[in-house]
Amino acid sequence: MEKANPSGSEYSLGSNILFALRSHWRTKKSTLVFCVIAIIAGVLLPFIGILLPKLVIDLLTTGATPGHFVTIIGGAAVLFVILNGVKGYTDEIVNNSVGTLAAFNSITQKAEKSLNMDYELMEHPDVQMLEERAGRAWDSNHTPAHNVPRTIVRLAVNVFGFILYGSVIIAVHPAIIIFLIISAIINWQSLAAARKFEIATEEERATLSRKLSYMHKSLKQPAGAKDIRLYSMAQWMQKLFFGTLSQNEHVEDKIAARYMWAQLMEGLLILIRDGAAYALLIYLLLQGRITLGDFVFVFAAIGAFAGWISGIILQASELLRASDQTTHIRAFLDYPDRSNLGKAAPLPSGSQLPPTISLCGVSYAYPKSEKAALQDVSIEISAGERVAIVGANGAGKTTLIKLICGLYRPQQGQIYLGEVEVDKYNRDEYFSLFSTVFQDIHLLTCDIAGNISQMPSETTDDQKVEKCLRLSGLIDKVQTLPAREKTLLVREVNDNAIELSGGEKQKLALARALYKDAPVIILDEPTAALDPIAESEVYQKYAELTDGKTSIYISHRLASTRFCDRIFFMDNHSIVEVGSHDELMRLGGRYAEMFEVQAHYYQEGVRGQDGEVAAG
Repeated sequence: MEKANPSGSEYSLGSNILFALRSHWRTKKSTLVFCVIAIIAGVLLPFIGILLPKLVIDLLTTGATPGHFVTIIGGAAVLFVILNGVKGYTDEIVNNSVGTLAAFNSITQKAEKSLNMDYELMEHPDVQMLEERAGRAWDSNHTPAHNVPRTIVRLAVNVFGFILYGSVIIAVHPAIIIFLIISAIINWQSLAAARKFEIATEEERATLSRKLSYMHKSLKQPAGAKDIRLYSMAQWMQKLFFGTLSQNEHVEDKIAARYMWAQLMEGLLILIRDGAAYALLIYLLLQGRITLGDFVFVFAAIGAFAGWISGIILQASELLRASDQTTHIRAFLDYPDRSNLGKAAPLPSGSQLPPTISLCGVSYAYPKSEKAALQDVSIEISAGERVAIVGANGAGKTTLIKLICGLYRPQQGQIYLGEVEVDKYNRDEYFSLFSTVFQDIHLLTCDIAGNISQMPSETTDDQKVEKCLRLSGLIDKVQTLPAREKTLLVREVNDNAIELSGGEKQKLALARALYKDAPVIILDEPTAALDPIAESEVYQKYAELTDGKTSIYISHRLASTRFCDRIFFMDNHSIVEVGSHDELMRLGGRYAEMFEVQAHYYQEGVRGQDGEVAAG
């Protein structure tokens, strides 16, 4: 697997800004147009506000006529009112709409990436870390990453204000500007130090956030709630949760403390800076080197100029924070898939189905693990063959299945479909060849028909759904429901939904596999919660309903898969024995040994219940 790039070092500040602006432009072009208008109004409005008193004083002291006075002051006042209305409207868009639109866009981006990325990447620790960091940037519509246009507007207003007001002040005395700029540089350094510490704690905060998210989710799950109550785990869980929360708060407090000291430094600098500037201005007025109107105008300009400097520092720092967050977002979104998602070899069809599946020297290790989960596996599954993959828990059975159905890619060796290596097929087209039923059966928040077809209602074949319900044995349950197959599932989301039992979910999963009607069916221990006899009966039913297809059954109970043509016995992450049940029993190896052990314990468990002794 390609190494993740948690730092995202290839993303520059400029490229991150362009990424954010392009995203806003695609979402709603008019938003950026209003941002430009907001910059113009944001600079001119306060300038007219400090210019008006100077105009009034100058006109009065120079003996202007009433008509001239009304024309100048009235015109300035009308312009002020218009700009004030424009600024109020554009500020509403810039301060609220920008972040909201970006948040909606981020939800779409995250959903598309999560739904379409290689399944293998979802389990990669580096990708999980990237997703956690991106998730914090996506957390709300108020994050810096979601408000790049707003930050640019504020920065631009401050920069243009700095230039405009600076030209006014420098005309009075250059020393005032120099003193103000030096204090701004000191202030920038203190903010930069705080930001540097915030970046240094990024990984620690991401780890703590993941822990808190997991624990919070666990506390809300009904499945976990039973154990918490029955085993009196509440106090222990609370201690773990609040302990982790305290660690997170400690880190956040240290970050806040550094920003607080930076703000205190800014306040002290403002006091010294403005005091010295005003003292010089008063001296110039007393010396007669500036007029009273100039004094009022420049006095206000110095205060505003100081605000522009502080604003430049603050918004530049905010833009850098936004860039850091955007780097995390882009690093997650740009993380490359290994699978073929473009033009590819045509899938087998017609008489080529079901295809032969071959693994040649396949090995696989999970990320960050030094031990192989699968080691040098070479097998061939013939077209239409029923095979079982059995062995103890942790032997590598599920890993092997995920490799066969394309969820994982081998790190060594090759997997072939017919005579074509699977990497040459389009990933999503390759998935269409498999109907899979895993142990954890996932229900969609829609009706029963949609859960079976895995399609929207308008494209679901209702007759085919009913046929699959009948074949899977779930039709009796469905016919008792008022809305039949249109009954909603998942009560957590739908108030009128029903909850299916474990056995009913298994039947629904079978109906789903039958509806897809793929040439290869894979059952990865979906009946592990059942007793061996019930599991064997379910597997037999699957075998009857999928005749003519290639079928792969996974179980750690050896007796459940005796009907298969061949059995692959896994031990220590490799396939160590292959053959039919009878052949492996005659071999007297690890399969036979484990079978006898399981048969013994099961016989002890069921003896006397119904007068029969079962071997499985």
